[in-house]
Amino acid sequence: MQPVFSQLCSWVLQLLLVSNVLLWENVYPMPMCPDMEGYNEMFIEDLFDHAIVTAHYTSNLTMQMSEEFGMHFAHSLGYKSRNSSTCHTISLTTPGSNEQIQQTHSDVLLKMMISILRAWYHPLEHLVHAVATLEGICETMLFKVKEVEEKNQEILEKIKAILVRVYPGAEENVYPVWMGLADVRSANELTRHFTLSNLLHCLDSNTDKVATYLEALKCRIIHNNDC
Repeated sequence: MQPVFSQLCSWVLQLLLVSNVLLWENVYPMPMCPDMEGYNEMFIEDLFDHAIVTAHYTSNLTMQMSEEFGMHFAHSLGYKSRNSSTCHTISLTTPGSNEQIQQTHSDVLLKMMISILRAWYHPLEHLVHAVATLEGICETMLFKVKEVEEKNQEILEKIKAILVRVYPGAEENVYPVWMGLADVRSANELTRHFTLSNLLHCLDSNTDKVATYLEALKCRIIHNNDC
């Protein structure tokens, strides 16, 4: 029988090998469940307030990134991308007007936001790498992309905590898969820029939706629509 230490070393080595294979194949496992321990003792209103502040901050960052990218590359794109973008989250049926938001059940809105945020997990990872290799982009944009990646996960955890608190036992919906990796890595510079422009435009739109839905839900759940 092998000593316990040898067995442990063998197990750790196997784990490292599997991790390296996953990274080599560009497979990035999605966290199965966020750590909600820090949110368990928070009042539901505080959860909403923290999520709303973070969502608006993130929405502002994504707007700045989209505009900054446009300033650098609009001349080469003819900037048609802003009018012709197709977001990978388009399959999610989301309310567009205040009336439609009010007609959407609270649990549906919460699950919708979770699907939107989860759908950006992999695109944001690759967006960080893509922006890091762009020529002529200020370092501040890279910092913003990295921060948005972190804030996206933070908002996701808070909204999941709200869902569990308000609707115990609720199950999440599936989320759309992003299929744009090949275009982001394309050898054609115009294709890469066009794809990144669309990606940033979609990110800007989606983060704004999450912030808007959170505001509406806080008004409904906390203040009984008396806002």
